Amino acid sequence: MAENKMGPNLQAGAGIFAKRFQKSLNRAQEKVLQKLGKTMETKDEQFEVCVQSLNKQQGDGNRLFKDVKAYHAAVKAMHDTSKRLSQTLREVYEPEWNGVEDFAVITESEDLLWNDYEEKLSDQIVRTMENYTSQFPEVKERVGKRGRKLVDYDSARHHLEALQSAKKKDEAKITKADEEFNKSQNVFEEINTELREELPVLYQSRIGCYVTVFQNISNLRDVFYKEMSVLNHELYNVMKKLETQHSGKAFIIKGLHSSTSKAKKRKSLVISNPIPCNTAFPTDHVSLHTAGGENGKDTVQGSEENAASSSKDSSDSEFSSSGSNSPQRQSVCEQEETESLNQEEVEVEVEDELAENQSDDSGVGVPKSEAANQEVSEPCDAAESELQEEEG
Repeated sequence: MAENKMGPNLQAGAGIFAKRFQKSLNRAQEKVLQKLGKTMETKDEQFEVCVQSLNKQQGDGNRLFKDVKAYHAAVKAMHDTSKRLSQTLREVYEPEWNGVEDFAVITESEDLLWNDYEEKLSDQIVRTMENYTSQFPEVKERVGKRGRKLVDYDSARHHLEALQSAKKKDEAKITKADEEFNKSQNVFEEINTELREELPVLYQSRIGCYVTVFQNISNLRDVFYKEMSVLNHELYNVMKKLETQHSGKAFIIKGLHSSTSKAKKRKSLVISNPIPCNTAFPTDHVSLHTAGGENGKDTVQGSEENAASSSKDSSDSEFSSSGSNSPQRQSVCEQEETESLNQEEVEVEVEDELAENQSDDSGVGVPKSEAANQEVSEPCDAAESELQEEEG
């Protein structure tokens, strides 16, 4: 019984395979004849333009989808890094410090904000591009099928024309060839009509896709940055409370080597208050975009003059210290830090000189302090003598 059932199935499968093989053979033969110029090939220039537009649209969509996925992966990596940083700071934040409860709330809110941003990017951006690009393989498959049906149509037409132009006409073969021609023509025209209607619509859909994707990106980033800015202000205020709580304590790193000191002594570096280098946003901060009128111009001009003077001072110090015409790039924060260090070194040298002068008071000669007093008193005596002569 099983063998009896297997027999017809094998025969049917063999028949289908033979039919497909014969079609492939006829198509290959027809393409060779078309390339040799023996037969005419049906051309549709308007459809070829649509196919070129489809290929370009698919390439642009795949590239944009790749960049969107990379952007989402970068946001996810930034979320993980920010979460680890906040967790570490939360662990080192001691319980007796001011703002410890507020800091815990800020870190939790920040994590929730990152999660919401990441999920909405995946839903509104990545999936939109995924759905947009997933339609191209099916359309390309139909375009390929249309090309195969076009070859079948040309082959059937040429076969019918050959039978009709033969000297010895066989009406049975002509009738069968005519039926095959009409069948292939109907199949080709059906799929060709569908694609000529769908391809222009699909090509125009790229505009709506781009608008949707980038409007969603703009809205999501706008909300995310605004909410994150609020959390940054709150974190800044917490750090301000901690600074106020420990305002009487100096932040010192001991045992630093001074490369510019003559004595090569180990010194201690005093860490000053945070320097606002466009990273902190106090409550009295005013944006340049919101400041209008002459006040805004004066502010911009004043900031430009200060920046120019500071850059000039830093360049002069670099030229004098290096002795060459190759100045080094230095930020404003680094410049202020080096100026404070230089001032401390000058104070140390002055204290050393005063100590040496005090030790020399027991020796021969006039101390430097007395010599300075004598120099100051001599102009005063000369002025008094001139007044006495005028009165006499």
